[in-house]
Amino acid sequence: MKLFCPSKNLFSYKIKHLLEKFIICDFVNINQKQFEKVVHKYEIVLLRFSHKLFYKKDTKIKYILSPTTGINHIDKKFFSRKDIKILTLQDEKFFLKNVAASTEFTITLILMSLRKIKNLFINNNREKFIGKEIYIKKIGIIGLGRIGIKVAKILNTFGASIYGYDIQNTNDFKFIKKVKLNYILKNCEIISINIPLNSKTINFLNKDKLKTLKKNTLLVNSSRGEVVDESYLMSLTRKKLIYYATDVVINEHKLGLKKMKKYNKLENMIYSNHIAGLTEESILKTDLKIFNKFKKLYEKG
Repeated sequence: MKLFCPSKNLFSYKIKHLLEKFIICDFVNINQKQFEKVVHKYEIVLLRFSHKLFYKKDTKIKYILSPTTGINHIDKKFFSRKDIKILTLQDEKFFLKNVAASTEFTITLILMSLRKIKNLFINNNREKFIGKEIYIKKIGIIGLGRIGIKVAKILNTFGASIYGYDIQNTNDFKFIKKVKLNYILKNCEIISINIPLNSKTINFLNKDKLKTLKKNTLLVNSSRGEVVDESYLMSLTRKKLIYYATDVVINEHKLGLKKMKKYNKLENMIYSNHIAGLTEESILKTDLKIFNKFKKLYEKG
């Protein structure tokens, strides 16, 4: 069998070395169009979010390896094929407790936005850097899962008042005031979106919900672009009614860099092109986890 990876720079040396020990591997850096032309000739595919794997009925693919919790970069049709094994980190709750990259980056986006760090590169007028503090701010956390809880804990240490909403029952934390979603949207000055993408969360923050945001709200999205009405959200941002800091957008595999240049020209926006999970430490941990899952399955035949 042969393995294909279209973005070798997004993987650790360790996983490349381990895979090459017992299987034929092609690690390259290619764009989406090039990827689509060749990927179905391989039995094994290793990828992150830089490319989207579209379905093809007569594919040779037998294994899809993605050291990620999100799966929207893999065509849904693959999941109905019993002859194709898909390995991700979606159900690795215990393991993911020690993966901190996305949590830390969410905090980074908040701090960069409040302190107007982006302006540092385009303006040297000190008055342009008069920012805001986290202290005593009302902060809403939408999604009290692994990342949402960690973000809430960190922001609580800054002296913020934390309000949380989750569609499922979650553990009680004394520092999080459980409220309805509408309360967060109408009252919180900073809102962090930390929900998974699934059938229930597509367009979760739709136009009607986004209309209720307070003026000058900082909305931070390290979830997925599809969980918000991106078009309407961008209209609010362009009008400077809110500040939007996001690591994710819709169709990022095609438009990521184009949108990055376009969106980052806006004074009230930061877009970082899906890099929240990319630290040396988290890449190594997740790479090794997906390798061990694959090796165990592969050796079983």
